[in-house]
Formats: sequence, C-alpha cells, structure tokens
Amino acid sequence: MSDEMIVAVFDTAAHADAAVQDLLSAHVPQGAISTHANSASGGTATSTEKPGLWASLFGGEPDHDTAVYSQSVQGGSTVVTVKTPDRDVASVMSILARHNPIDIDERASSYGLTQKPSAPLSTGRTGMAATAPAADDGVIQLSEEELVVGKRVVNRGTTRIRRFVTEVPVEQQVSLHEESVKIERHPVTGDQSVPGTAFTDQTIEVAQTGEEAVVGKTARVYEEVNLRKQAVDRVETVKDTVRREDVEIEQIPSETVLNKTPKV
Repeated sequence: MSDEMIVAVFDTAAHADAAVQDLLSAHVPQGAISTHANSASGGTATSTEKPGLWASLFGGEPDHDTAVYSQSVQGGSTVVTVKTPDRDVASVMSILARHNPIDIDERASSYGLTQKPSAPLSTGRTGMAATAPAADDGVIQLSEEELVVGKRVVNRGTTRIRRFVTEVPVEQQVSLHEESVKIERHPVTGDQSVPGTAFTDQTIEVAQTGEEAVVGKTARVYEEVNLRKQAVDRVETVKDTVRREDVEIEQIPSETVLNKTPKV
C-alpha cells in the first residue's frame, strides 16, 4: 500500500494548530505531520520554508502548487503536510477541511500562476492537494467489496395462553340399596290356641328404606401450563454478491517503420 502527501495551506497559525491537534486526536502519527511557516512571522510552526524543501517532500522540480506554497509561506501562511496511507486519505482531508484551508486555485490566480498539466492533483474547492503517482509508475488501484453480515432482532410473533370454561358431559355408575316388604302367607297346621287378641283389630307396619344418588361437585387442579422462552442458536448461510476489480494485461507489439532510401 503506497503513501500520499496531503498538503493544506492555512492563513492563520491558529487554524493550522487546531488542524494538527485534530489529526493527532484521530491517531495520525506525529512523525507524519509537518508544519511550515516563515520564521519571521512567528506562530507555532515547527519548521521554516527553505530552498528545496518542497522538492524533498514531493520529489521532482518546483511546479505550480509548490510555487503557491512558497509564496503563501512568504506571505505569512502556514503549510501543513501529512504523509498518510491511501486508505486514510479521505479522513485526513476531511479533518483538514474543517479548519478553513485556502483555495489553492484562487490563491494561485491571485499570484498570477497558471495551472500546468504536470502539477499534482488538487482538490480545488477544499484548498488541499494530494500528490499523485508519477506517470512512469503506471499505478492502477484495484478495489473490492467485502461482505459484512450483521444481526438485528425481529418480532417472530407472540404466544398467548387464555383460560376459558367448557362443560363436558360425564356419567358415573353408583350402587344403590333398596328395601321392600314381601308378604308371605302359609297355612297353620296342628292345634294352636287362639290368642287373646283374637277377633280384635290389629295393624302391623314395616318401614321400607332406599338409597338415591346425590350429585355434588368438587374442584381440583389437574394441570399447570407455563410460558417459558427457550433460546436456540442456528447457523444460517447468507449468500450475496460482491464486486471486485481486476486487470487484463495485454502486450501490444511495437510498429516498426522501415525507411527506404530511394535510388538516385
């Protein structure tokens, strides 16, 4: 993974210092941050602009943007440079943009400088520049997507228990005792004396009893029903598609031009 140099120009040292503090708070290494200001202007810069400074930072000869940096520093501005990996370029530029960097194109116009095709890539509106790979490097960045699967809790429904009353026909057999009177008559033989109560009215009574079913009801608990949640883990395979960039390498043969000298 390659590194890029991010450059931001601030007209006040206070804005530059605040930007540096935010970069440090975002865990940008202190050794990757540099500030450059004219020593005569004071402020909190850690180094001053010297001949060949921009060439040592960016490589190559002075160009459009380095001319803007040099004149800005001479005018009292502060230049903040951050060396950062490609993956962190966006976040670093976002932090710098919060502290009012100048617009490089507008500042260049005010200095009478004209953008050249060979100059580093500039974001223009944000007032920052990021060095681009040299043309000889021939770098193509390839990106790919990664599948990120998260989890969320959803309602799968509700289980409810409702108690209600029903009537069910039942029957039961019971043994009942019944009493009855049986009249028996039989002749008397032999000589028996006549009782003294003969020829008088007489009544004999025998009580008869019987059993009948008496229905009663008693209540008892015959079952308990509980509601209890049970957690079960399951593994689900999530299928999707992700995009990935690739390159196709093609060797193109050179075209040979034969120059023939005409005969004189």
